Amino acid sequence: MRRFIFIFYFVFASSLYIQTLANELSDTRTKIVIKDGVSHVKISQMLDFYLDTASQFPINTIASESFQINFKPVTDAHILYDYLDSDIWVRMTVTNEHQSEGHSLYFESWGFDIKKISFYYPNPDGSYSENESGFSLPFYKRKLKHKNFNYFLDLRPGETKTYYLKINRSYNQEFSFHIRTNEKFLAHSWNEYFMLGIYYGVLVLIFIFNLYLFIKLRDSLYLYFIGLIFACILFSLGRDGIGFQYLWPNAPWVNRFNNANVIELLIIVATLLFSNRYIQKYTKSDRVFKMTFWAVLVKLLLFASQIYIYELYYITYLVFTILILLIPFSMGLYMLIKSKIYSWSYVFAYACLFLVIVYSYSKSINLFNNSVLNWYFVYFIIFLEMILFSFSIFNQFKFLQDDFIKANREKTLVLEKNNQLTQELNSKLKKKVKARTEKIEKMAADLAQKNVELQTTNLKLQELNAQVTQMNKLLEENNKELRMSVEVTTKDLALMKGLDFENFKKVFPDKETCYQFLSELKWKDNYHCKKCGYNKYSEGPVFSRRCRNCNYLESPTVDTLFHKLKFPIEKAFYILYLSNRKDVDLTLSELSEILELRRETCWAFKNKIAQAMEKVDHNKDLNGWESLALVHLE
Repeated sequence: MRRFIFIFYFVFASSLYIQTLANELSDTRTKIVIKDGVSHVKISQMLDFYLDTASQFPINTIASESFQINFKPVTDAHILYDYLDSDIWVRMTVTNEHQSEGHSLYFESWGFDIKKISFYYPNPDGSYSENESGFSLPFYKRKLKHKNFNYFLDLRPGETKTYYLKINRSYNQEFSFHIRTNEKFLAHSWNEYFMLGIYYGVLVLIFIFNLYLFIKLRDSLYLYFIGLIFACILFSLGRDGIGFQYLWPNAPWVNRFNNANVIELLIIVATLLFSNRYIQKYTKSDRVFKMTFWAVLVKLLLFASQIYIYELYYITYLVFTILILLIPFSMGLYMLIKSKIYSWSYVFAYACLFLVIVYSYSKSINLFNNSVLNWYFVYFIIFLEMILFSFSIFNQFKFLQDDFIKANREKTLVLEKNNQLTQELNSKLKKKVKARTEKIEKMAADLAQKNVELQTTNLKLQELNAQVTQMNKLLEENNKELRMSVEVTTKDLALMKGLDFENFKKVFPDKETCYQFLSELKWKDNYHCKKCGYNKYSEGPVFSRRCRNCNYLESPTVDTLFHKLKFPIEKAFYILYLSNRKDVDLTLSELSEILELRRETCWAFKNKIAQAMEKVDHNKDLNGWESLALVHLE
């Protein structure tokens, strides 16, 4: 009996110990504590993960207490380097220690190229809700319409919640997970979109400028460069998710073009054609042309083989691609050096292209500790490549100018030689007249020979004159194009600065310009009649619109801040423009003197602007001054 009691107590004590140990292991989870005053935490290696090789577990099983022991701490930003066909479950336990209720927390998975990511957030009843997104799913499935994967964490001060992510990736990528407050999230998003806007803006300007050169000069060099810029823009749009967000949100299959090497094929073919035409403009070389032709053909065959026949290992494919670019480039560079033409911008632009290709394929290369810098480093190289190729084109203008100077020198030498020959002939003729008559026949023969030389010289002069005339015409066209480009760029730069009233009047010189701007702003989302709601109209005087149904005529100023304005609208525009600038604070007297208005008039309109700002809760940092123009004060 005692033996039985001893065995019973031993089994009971062992079970209690095992249960206690299991509870302790299940509670050993990595926790993320958001302390008061902290607005951003990078949490890539502050998570736990579980590899679901069979993709068989639902969220209820994953979130159960008994399953938590299967999670392991994340020790590397890649989480795992293999098992690409398996789902990775990520557990994120967050504690909010903020004292203020005014800070919301957002989770962000930075980067666009995650194939599929499911975010599970807890409900009050203990269940979990799911939100799916990824580059293989339509964009509208995202709750926050952002190019990255962002989710709102409904986490109040003092609360601790556990969230789960199920990730399906297409390559061994490095994950960059962050938690930000709402203020930090907005600032980060605006900065990122602003820098991308500058990047794409410069590329589009270069694209438009070269399109204009192609239309004017009909030179295929600019057409190939346009193709290269277009391919780089497509590559960037597909890489950062901007294209998916704004251009093809309902067509996720377009995102696969970057993974299928289609854009890379367009970039390489356009570069080869551009490089060949660039070399041919300096020196006619059949060898460079033939090598370019074979390089394009081999690249097309390699691309077809990669997709339909046999897929090479990416390092091998990268080596073949670099060789395809390097051989024609080396031959072209040799021909330039042989002709004593040194275009360093062309060489460095090609080096940038090689760097872009290597860096794009070798996604495991990290030059910086910051994952954002590592990702956007390619954009800087593409930007530099386009600038350097543009400099190469401008260097060709200098080459044409040098040719023009050389032709003038040759023309001068020919004229000097012609004068010298004429003097020699005159001298000899004087001597022949005084000489004996028996040498007349010999003099006639000499004269005939000199006439032949003069005719040959004159023909050469005519050819040189024709070349000089053609070069002058080409230089005049190039100078005109450059002046027009400088004027457009100067105007664009001027509008980005703060303007005084005289410069502001150059942008809005009269009331017609202001009415036109206000009309386009007011009806940018289509016209609807205020009386009957009809959407068809005809143009009226001073950019007004008349309804085709009820014949109601509506002025651009109706239901705007300028309704029933008693002084010139262009002056009202300037007052509204100044009200949105924090760096300019004119007194009413100064504003009255500048605009030649009564002080009371300026005060009344500024008060009206203040009421409009208060009505729409206007933010000078986030909104432009034109957003106040459509505010209607009754």
